[in-house]
Amino acid sequence: MSGTSSAPSAPGAIRPTRAPRKKLVEHPGRVAIVISTVAVVVALGAVMLNRSDTDTRNERIYPTAVETVTPRPGELIRQQDTITADLRDGLTGVLVIDRQEIPLDQLDIVKPLSQISFRPGPGKDLEHFEPGTHTATVLYWVGTQNDRPARVGSYTWNFRVGA
Repeated sequence: MSGTSSAPSAPGAIRPTRAPRKKLVEHPGRVAIVISTVAVVVALGAVMLNRSDTDTRNERIYPTAVETVTPRPGELIRQQDTITADLRDGLTGVLVIDRQEIPLDQLDIVKPLSQISFRPGPGKDLEHFEPGTHTATVLYWVGTQNDRPARVGSYTWNFRVGA
C-alpha cells in the first residue's frame, strides 16, 4: 500500500483525484495595491468635496478693470471698516462715498498693486459711517492721479453699516 490512506484499496480501483484548489487571489500584493489606491482616491475626493467652494456669490460681478472691492456688494460692515477697490494693474483712481469724493490725502493708495483704500477716522471728512446703506464708487483710469481724463471708468456698489 502506498500513501497515507488507512482504507484498503482494491488493486485496479480508480481513485477519484481531487482537482487542485485555485487560490482565491492569485497576486495578493497587487490586490492590496489596488485597494490602497482606491481608498486614497476616495479619501482625496472626500477632502476636495469638503473644501470645495460652492458659494455662488463669487461670480464675476465686477467690470474687468476692477478685480475686487471690500466690502463686497451688500455686505454688512462696522462703522470704521476700510473701503477698498483693487483695480487691474496699471490703473489708478479715487473713491467716492455717498456722492462725496474722498480727498487724495485721505486715501491709502498702493500704486504697484493698483489698490485704493479709505478708512474713516479722526481728522478725515468721514470720522465713521452712519448705520444704514451706503454707496461707494471707484473712478478709475490709466495714468497717474494727476492725469485724470475727462472720461473715466467707474464701478458703483452698495454696502451696509451696522449700529
